[in-house]
Amino acid sequence: MSMHAVRIAFMDAAASELRLDHAGLSYQAGRQVLSFTGWHADGAPFAMVTAPFDGNPVTRAGEAARDIIAAHAGPVQTPRSKVMSQKGSGLARLMGGLKSLDAGADALATRLEAAMANLQSEMATTTQIVGNVESSVTDLRAVNALYSNGAPVLPTSAGSPGPSGAPSGGQS
Repeated sequence: MSMHAVRIAFMDAAASELRLDHAGLSYQAGRQVLSFTGWHADGAPFAMVTAPFDGNPVTRAGEAARDIIAAHAGPVQTPRSKVMSQKGSGLARLMGGLKSLDAGADALATRLEAAMANLQSEMATTTQIVGNVESSVTDLRAVNALYSNGAPVLPTSAGSPGPSGAPSGGQS
């Protein structure tokens, strides 16, 4: 018996309804125990640890695949100890939780990437606006210097600055 034969028997019995990620064989009190993890065709995770047994592991692997499919499809008619141990059931719940967290993290990463792209675009626009304002300040300084001949701006009679050299207030 080889683990390769166990995997083949499992996948043959699964008839494309399961994707196998892990298959393992261990011993508990001198009896064989098989463990399987993977995904159903609809994306739901599964995990199973068989009850200890003495028979052929290849035969038990095929039974395990059929048990997993049956458990996913509806109520299981065989005793729970034969179908899935408490450890396997807990592992399946954890895998489902991890898949949900992974999907949530992926959605957040996608949102963050979109927000960062928008931020970069807005930053480029803001950088261009700041450059335009800086350029306008330089242009205004040049115009002010041209019309004031470099002198400070003179106040008008109302106290506000007026054009240089222009009469302020009334007539003289």
